[in-house]
Amino acid sequence: MAPIRPHHKTRSGCKTCKQRKVKCDEDFPTCKNCTRRGIECVWGHTSKHDVKRSGGSMLVEQPSLNENPLSKWPVANSSSDLLTLELMHHYSTSASYTLSSDPGAAAIWRSIIPKMAFDPQNHCLLYAILAFSALHIHHVDSTSPFVDRYAVAASAYYYQAKLSVHLADTEETADINVVLVALSLIARYEFAASTEVFPYSSDWYITIRAIRRNVEKNRTQLQNSVLHSFIAALAPTCLSTPLNDQFPSYLSTLLSTTHPALDVEELRDGSVRAAYEDSIYFLERSWRSSFNRCMGIWWYMMPTTFFRLLVEERPRALIILAHYCAMMKRVTQDGPWWVKKQWGNEAARIVSMLDAQWAPWLGWIFSQLDEVPHNSHALDFTGADLLNWFNEPLPQETLIGHGAER
Repeated sequence: MAPIRPHHKTRSGCKTCKQRKVKCDEDFPTCKNCTRRGIECVWGHTSKHDVKRSGGSMLVEQPSLNENPLSKWPVANSSSDLLTLELMHHYSTSASYTLSSDPGAAAIWRSIIPKMAFDPQNHCLLYAILAFSALHIHHVDSTSPFVDRYAVAASAYYYQAKLSVHLADTEETADINVVLVALSLIARYEFAASTEVFPYSSDWYITIRAIRRNVEKNRTQLQNSVLHSFIAALAPTCLSTPLNDQFPSYLSTLLSTTHPALDVEELRDGSVRAAYEDSIYFLERSWRSSFNRCMGIWWYMMPTTFFRLLVEERPRALIILAHYCAMMKRVTQDGPWWVKKQWGNEAARIVSMLDAQWAPWLGWIFSQLDEVPHNSHALDFTGADLLNWFNEPLPQETLIGHGAER
């Protein structure tokens, strides 16, 4: 019988390994034991903190007021400290520059946002920054021998950011400005990371709805906030959109009921017809908007009914979506890394799902497509820069009958 090998019991490992009575390698934020078993990796100081666990993430409750503020953060080892410093350094020197091409807004992302994130009350923003930074490193240096390390860190911090935002939102414990900035970063993360077609990956949809709900609920507070002008600067309107083509006006005839072969029965449903009208109306607004607004306006304003029509693969919904993809193919050519998608391929794939009878509404799309690829990638239905809408009226204030939640 082989002798039992003695080992040093760690006191700084994750709580999950301690509860399982196994040795933890102390790899933060997710140790190898938890990664290998696909279970959540919880870190915390059991003598001073009560750790809530939910959805693969954790949040440490605030201790008594006489404790050092730094103790509000999860206890970590030197390895995690170095990773945090590395990710924050990368964010300030590289990743933050990809968030906006406007110098003023870029300076805000680079300097003011990190300072806000280090407030112990703003866990959600710090986690969102770390997640975005780790994903950016993973993207720009995919051949690095440490690429898996950044992928794990990005995923772990992303889920921590999502949980923290959810708790801050439901318990109203965080500054609404911080929550909205964090949600904007989370939306970018989801835009860049998601590879599944809607509706199988709905994270982006949840994030967009969370932003919209918070803007609606806190409109007065946002308008009166001292950070009002600062938030508006995060998404400047001065960037032009490289779309000189006229908006395809033929889309309005998509709702004509004079052709009985084109499933006109669905248009007799008022909510369905209104959803199509809204989608075309806001697509035209996106067409004429700046780059930042073009990215987020359409998904932000879409009624719930339109998403249902997409799930059901209704031809009219697919045609409108294909036009959005073709538009994005044009406006994202010189965009940042997190908007790079196979938009042309996706427009072609969507067109291939339609019968020949719908060809009259595909003219402009055909003029924009390259050769249709044999293998199309899944479309990323993810959120983008939605802070543009802090100074915009809500749909019901903009146009009666447009953009209402249906």
